[in-house]
Amino acid sequence: MAISFRRPSLRSKFVFIPVLLFTLGFLHFIIQNQYQIKNTLSYATRPLWDAANGPKQIIPHYYAEGMNMDSHACQLHGWKERDGKDGIKVMDAVLMSSELDLLEIRMNELDSVVDHFFIIESNATFTGLSKETYFAKDRGRFSKFEKKIVYNFLPGYPLRSGESAWDVEAATRNAMTALLRTHIRTLPQNTQTLVLMSDIDEIPARHTVELLKTCDFGSSIHLQLRNFLYSFEWQLDMSSWRASVHLWRDNVYYRHSKSGDLLLADSGWHCSYCFRTIPEYIVKMKGFSHSDRIGGNMKLLDTQRIQETICRGKDIFGMLPEAYSYLDLLSQMSLEPLTSAVGLPRFLIDNAERFRFLLPGGCRRED
Repeated sequence: MAISFRRPSLRSKFVFIPVLLFTLGFLHFIIQNQYQIKNTLSYATRPLWDAANGPKQIIPHYYAEGMNMDSHACQLHGWKERDGKDGIKVMDAVLMSSELDLLEIRMNELDSVVDHFFIIESNATFTGLSKETYFAKDRGRFSKFEKKIVYNFLPGYPLRSGESAWDVEAATRNAMTALLRTHIRTLPQNTQTLVLMSDIDEIPARHTVELLKTCDFGSSIHLQLRNFLYSFEWQLDMSSWRASVHLWRDNVYYRHSKSGDLLLADSGWHCSYCFRTIPEYIVKMKGFSHSDRIGGNMKLLDTQRIQETICRGKDIFGMLPEAYSYLDLLSQMSLEPLTSAVGLPRFLIDNAERFRFLLPGGCRRED
């Protein structure tokens, strides 16, 4: 019995070819955007499988303008007044990237309560890309603080085989630990020293530091900061907790991770991606430890797209918010711009025209 084969009809070809092209196009899209797709699925389901790992014991924070930091203030927070509070030293330690504006605001906010500002700067990003030494280049801008500044340049280098940006960040924090130890050993014996450990964009309020100088809070405490994006126009939440204050001991090291379960409420401001110029955004996106969020999609670095993203209060990488509840996830996906600039750093308000880009209505950035 002979077997006959029928040639595909013209109609079948018209169906097969579009399906094939669609399938190939769909596969190409998945391959090109696999990082973004993976993160969308991960962030969309995070409230189902993850929980915030920050400190859980939140201490109510009491403050009013003109309030004295004394035994009564300590009592309000459940603490005793610190013995020898007048002789305590305070060190503010930061790793310098490019945030000169936030550094100026920070140093003016903390000048009256900080004895020394420690700054470590490199000529390379954590990902090994060459960058300017912004502070060294513009150090004259901070001349009023010169006697308080302890600066250290850390030579950068391209990442070695098997080395990640996280490894470089850890090594840089270790260098800050060594710098702090060297300086603190020169102080008179038994000097109580508080060290502020936070990124430049995590700014403790002056009155917060004054309170912690006055009161015996223990060996360490985290600071809950008002969490802003791009400027003080877009407030995300109150979830920023990595900033901390430590009573220095030989076993203390410079860190940006959880060190205890105490968290002092509403202690300052975290202004993430709060840059004056568009190129600073590109340097940050390519150079920090989470630079893999670009995921090969170089369109994310388009200057016009970045500008539009800032003015809309959307995520710079086009990702979903990092939220641990669907209520927070939905609220952060549709932020409403603030129209209030009450309760912000005094130096920022006093110099509002210089720092217009950080205030409500100032979303346009310089090229």
